[in-house]
Amino acid sequence: MSNAVLLPILYAGLAGTLLALIVATASQKWSLRVFLLLALRLAIGWHFLFEGLHKLHSYYMGPSETNRVFSSEVYFKVSPGPLGPYMRKQFTDTDAFIATRVKAAQNIAPEAFAQLSIEKQAEACPEAVAKSLDEMLDKAGAAPARIQEAKAAYARWVYGVDGRDTKVKSISGDDARLTAPQRLAHLERLRTAVKAEEDRLAVNLGNGYGIDQKNAAGLRTDVTAAETDLVKDATAFVADLKKDLNGGKAVEHEKQESRGQIMDRVTMWFIAIVGACLMGGLLTRVACLAGTAFLVLTYLTHPPFPWFPLPPTTEGNPVFINKNVIEALALLAIATFPTGRWLGLDALLGRICPCGRNKTTTI
Repeated sequence: MSNAVLLPILYAGLAGTLLALIVATASQKWSLRVFLLLALRLAIGWHFLFEGLHKLHSYYMGPSETNRVFSSEVYFKVSPGPLGPYMRKQFTDTDAFIATRVKAAQNIAPEAFAQLSIEKQAEACPEAVAKSLDEMLDKAGAAPARIQEAKAAYARWVYGVDGRDTKVKSISGDDARLTAPQRLAHLERLRTAVKAEEDRLAVNLGNGYGIDQKNAAGLRTDVTAAETDLVKDATAFVADLKKDLNGGKAVEHEKQESRGQIMDRVTMWFIAIVGACLMGGLLTRVACLAGTAFLVLTYLTHPPFPWFPLPPTTEGNPVFINKNVIEALALLAIATFPTGRWLGLDALLGRICPCGRNKTTTI
């Protein structure tokens, strides 16, 4: 559905919501407190609903030049809070991937490695990659000699003999032919820069907010992006080698979703449903508690403590209290009042199932 159709529907919905808010306030004797509580509930519901819908839209549209599929992996990759280590385990372990598929197992100079025979080069191919390429013997009937050449080609990249076209931030030129050791050296430089920035900020806790903290957060994001890109490029290299062994046809393989990817999809729907319930006044108190629980989990993943780094794309300079805390407290305050009976489907549910209904509907 195009924006030309969606925008009129959106504006009509907003106008209807505003009219319903006025009518509900009038039915409660024009209580200003009722108006503000309902307005607060609708505002938070709007925030949750459209945040969830935006994430769902990015997921179902798929990756493209103009669309980036929602993923919380980057956010959790740099999370220092108590839930951070658990959340990181739900996604791909980039450190383990790089250690087993990108780092050279032996200390051999590129010049010396280039002089080795194809057989010796193939033997130096990382075991995980060699095993994956060996599968082409049965899948595509590739000749053992060609598989050996593919292993040697990958090993030459790992040992710094041959480079591959790649796009790397902060390196001049749109494309550069980089070897695996060069990619690892670039990653190590970024990690060193992060360590230096964090050490400098740690000298004076609470100082260095603003530009210094933003720089540190940007460097951490660059490290995460560099790790992710290296994993993606190494995987693409193996896919290209398999395609060549398969006569130019891409090899279909079953993609297994990580628990983190499943969690992301659940989160999209959860946020959207909580927002819809708050907007519609359906099971309002349950929705308030569910939204509060989500915000608390988010807070524990990236708590805004002075000794912790700020998460990516943080607005302002929060210390201990951020917008997650404020919104969670607001939801708890809303949950203490029957706002769903003042404006929402809870009023209809109350008539159908009046058990436990509070006779007092005003403040």
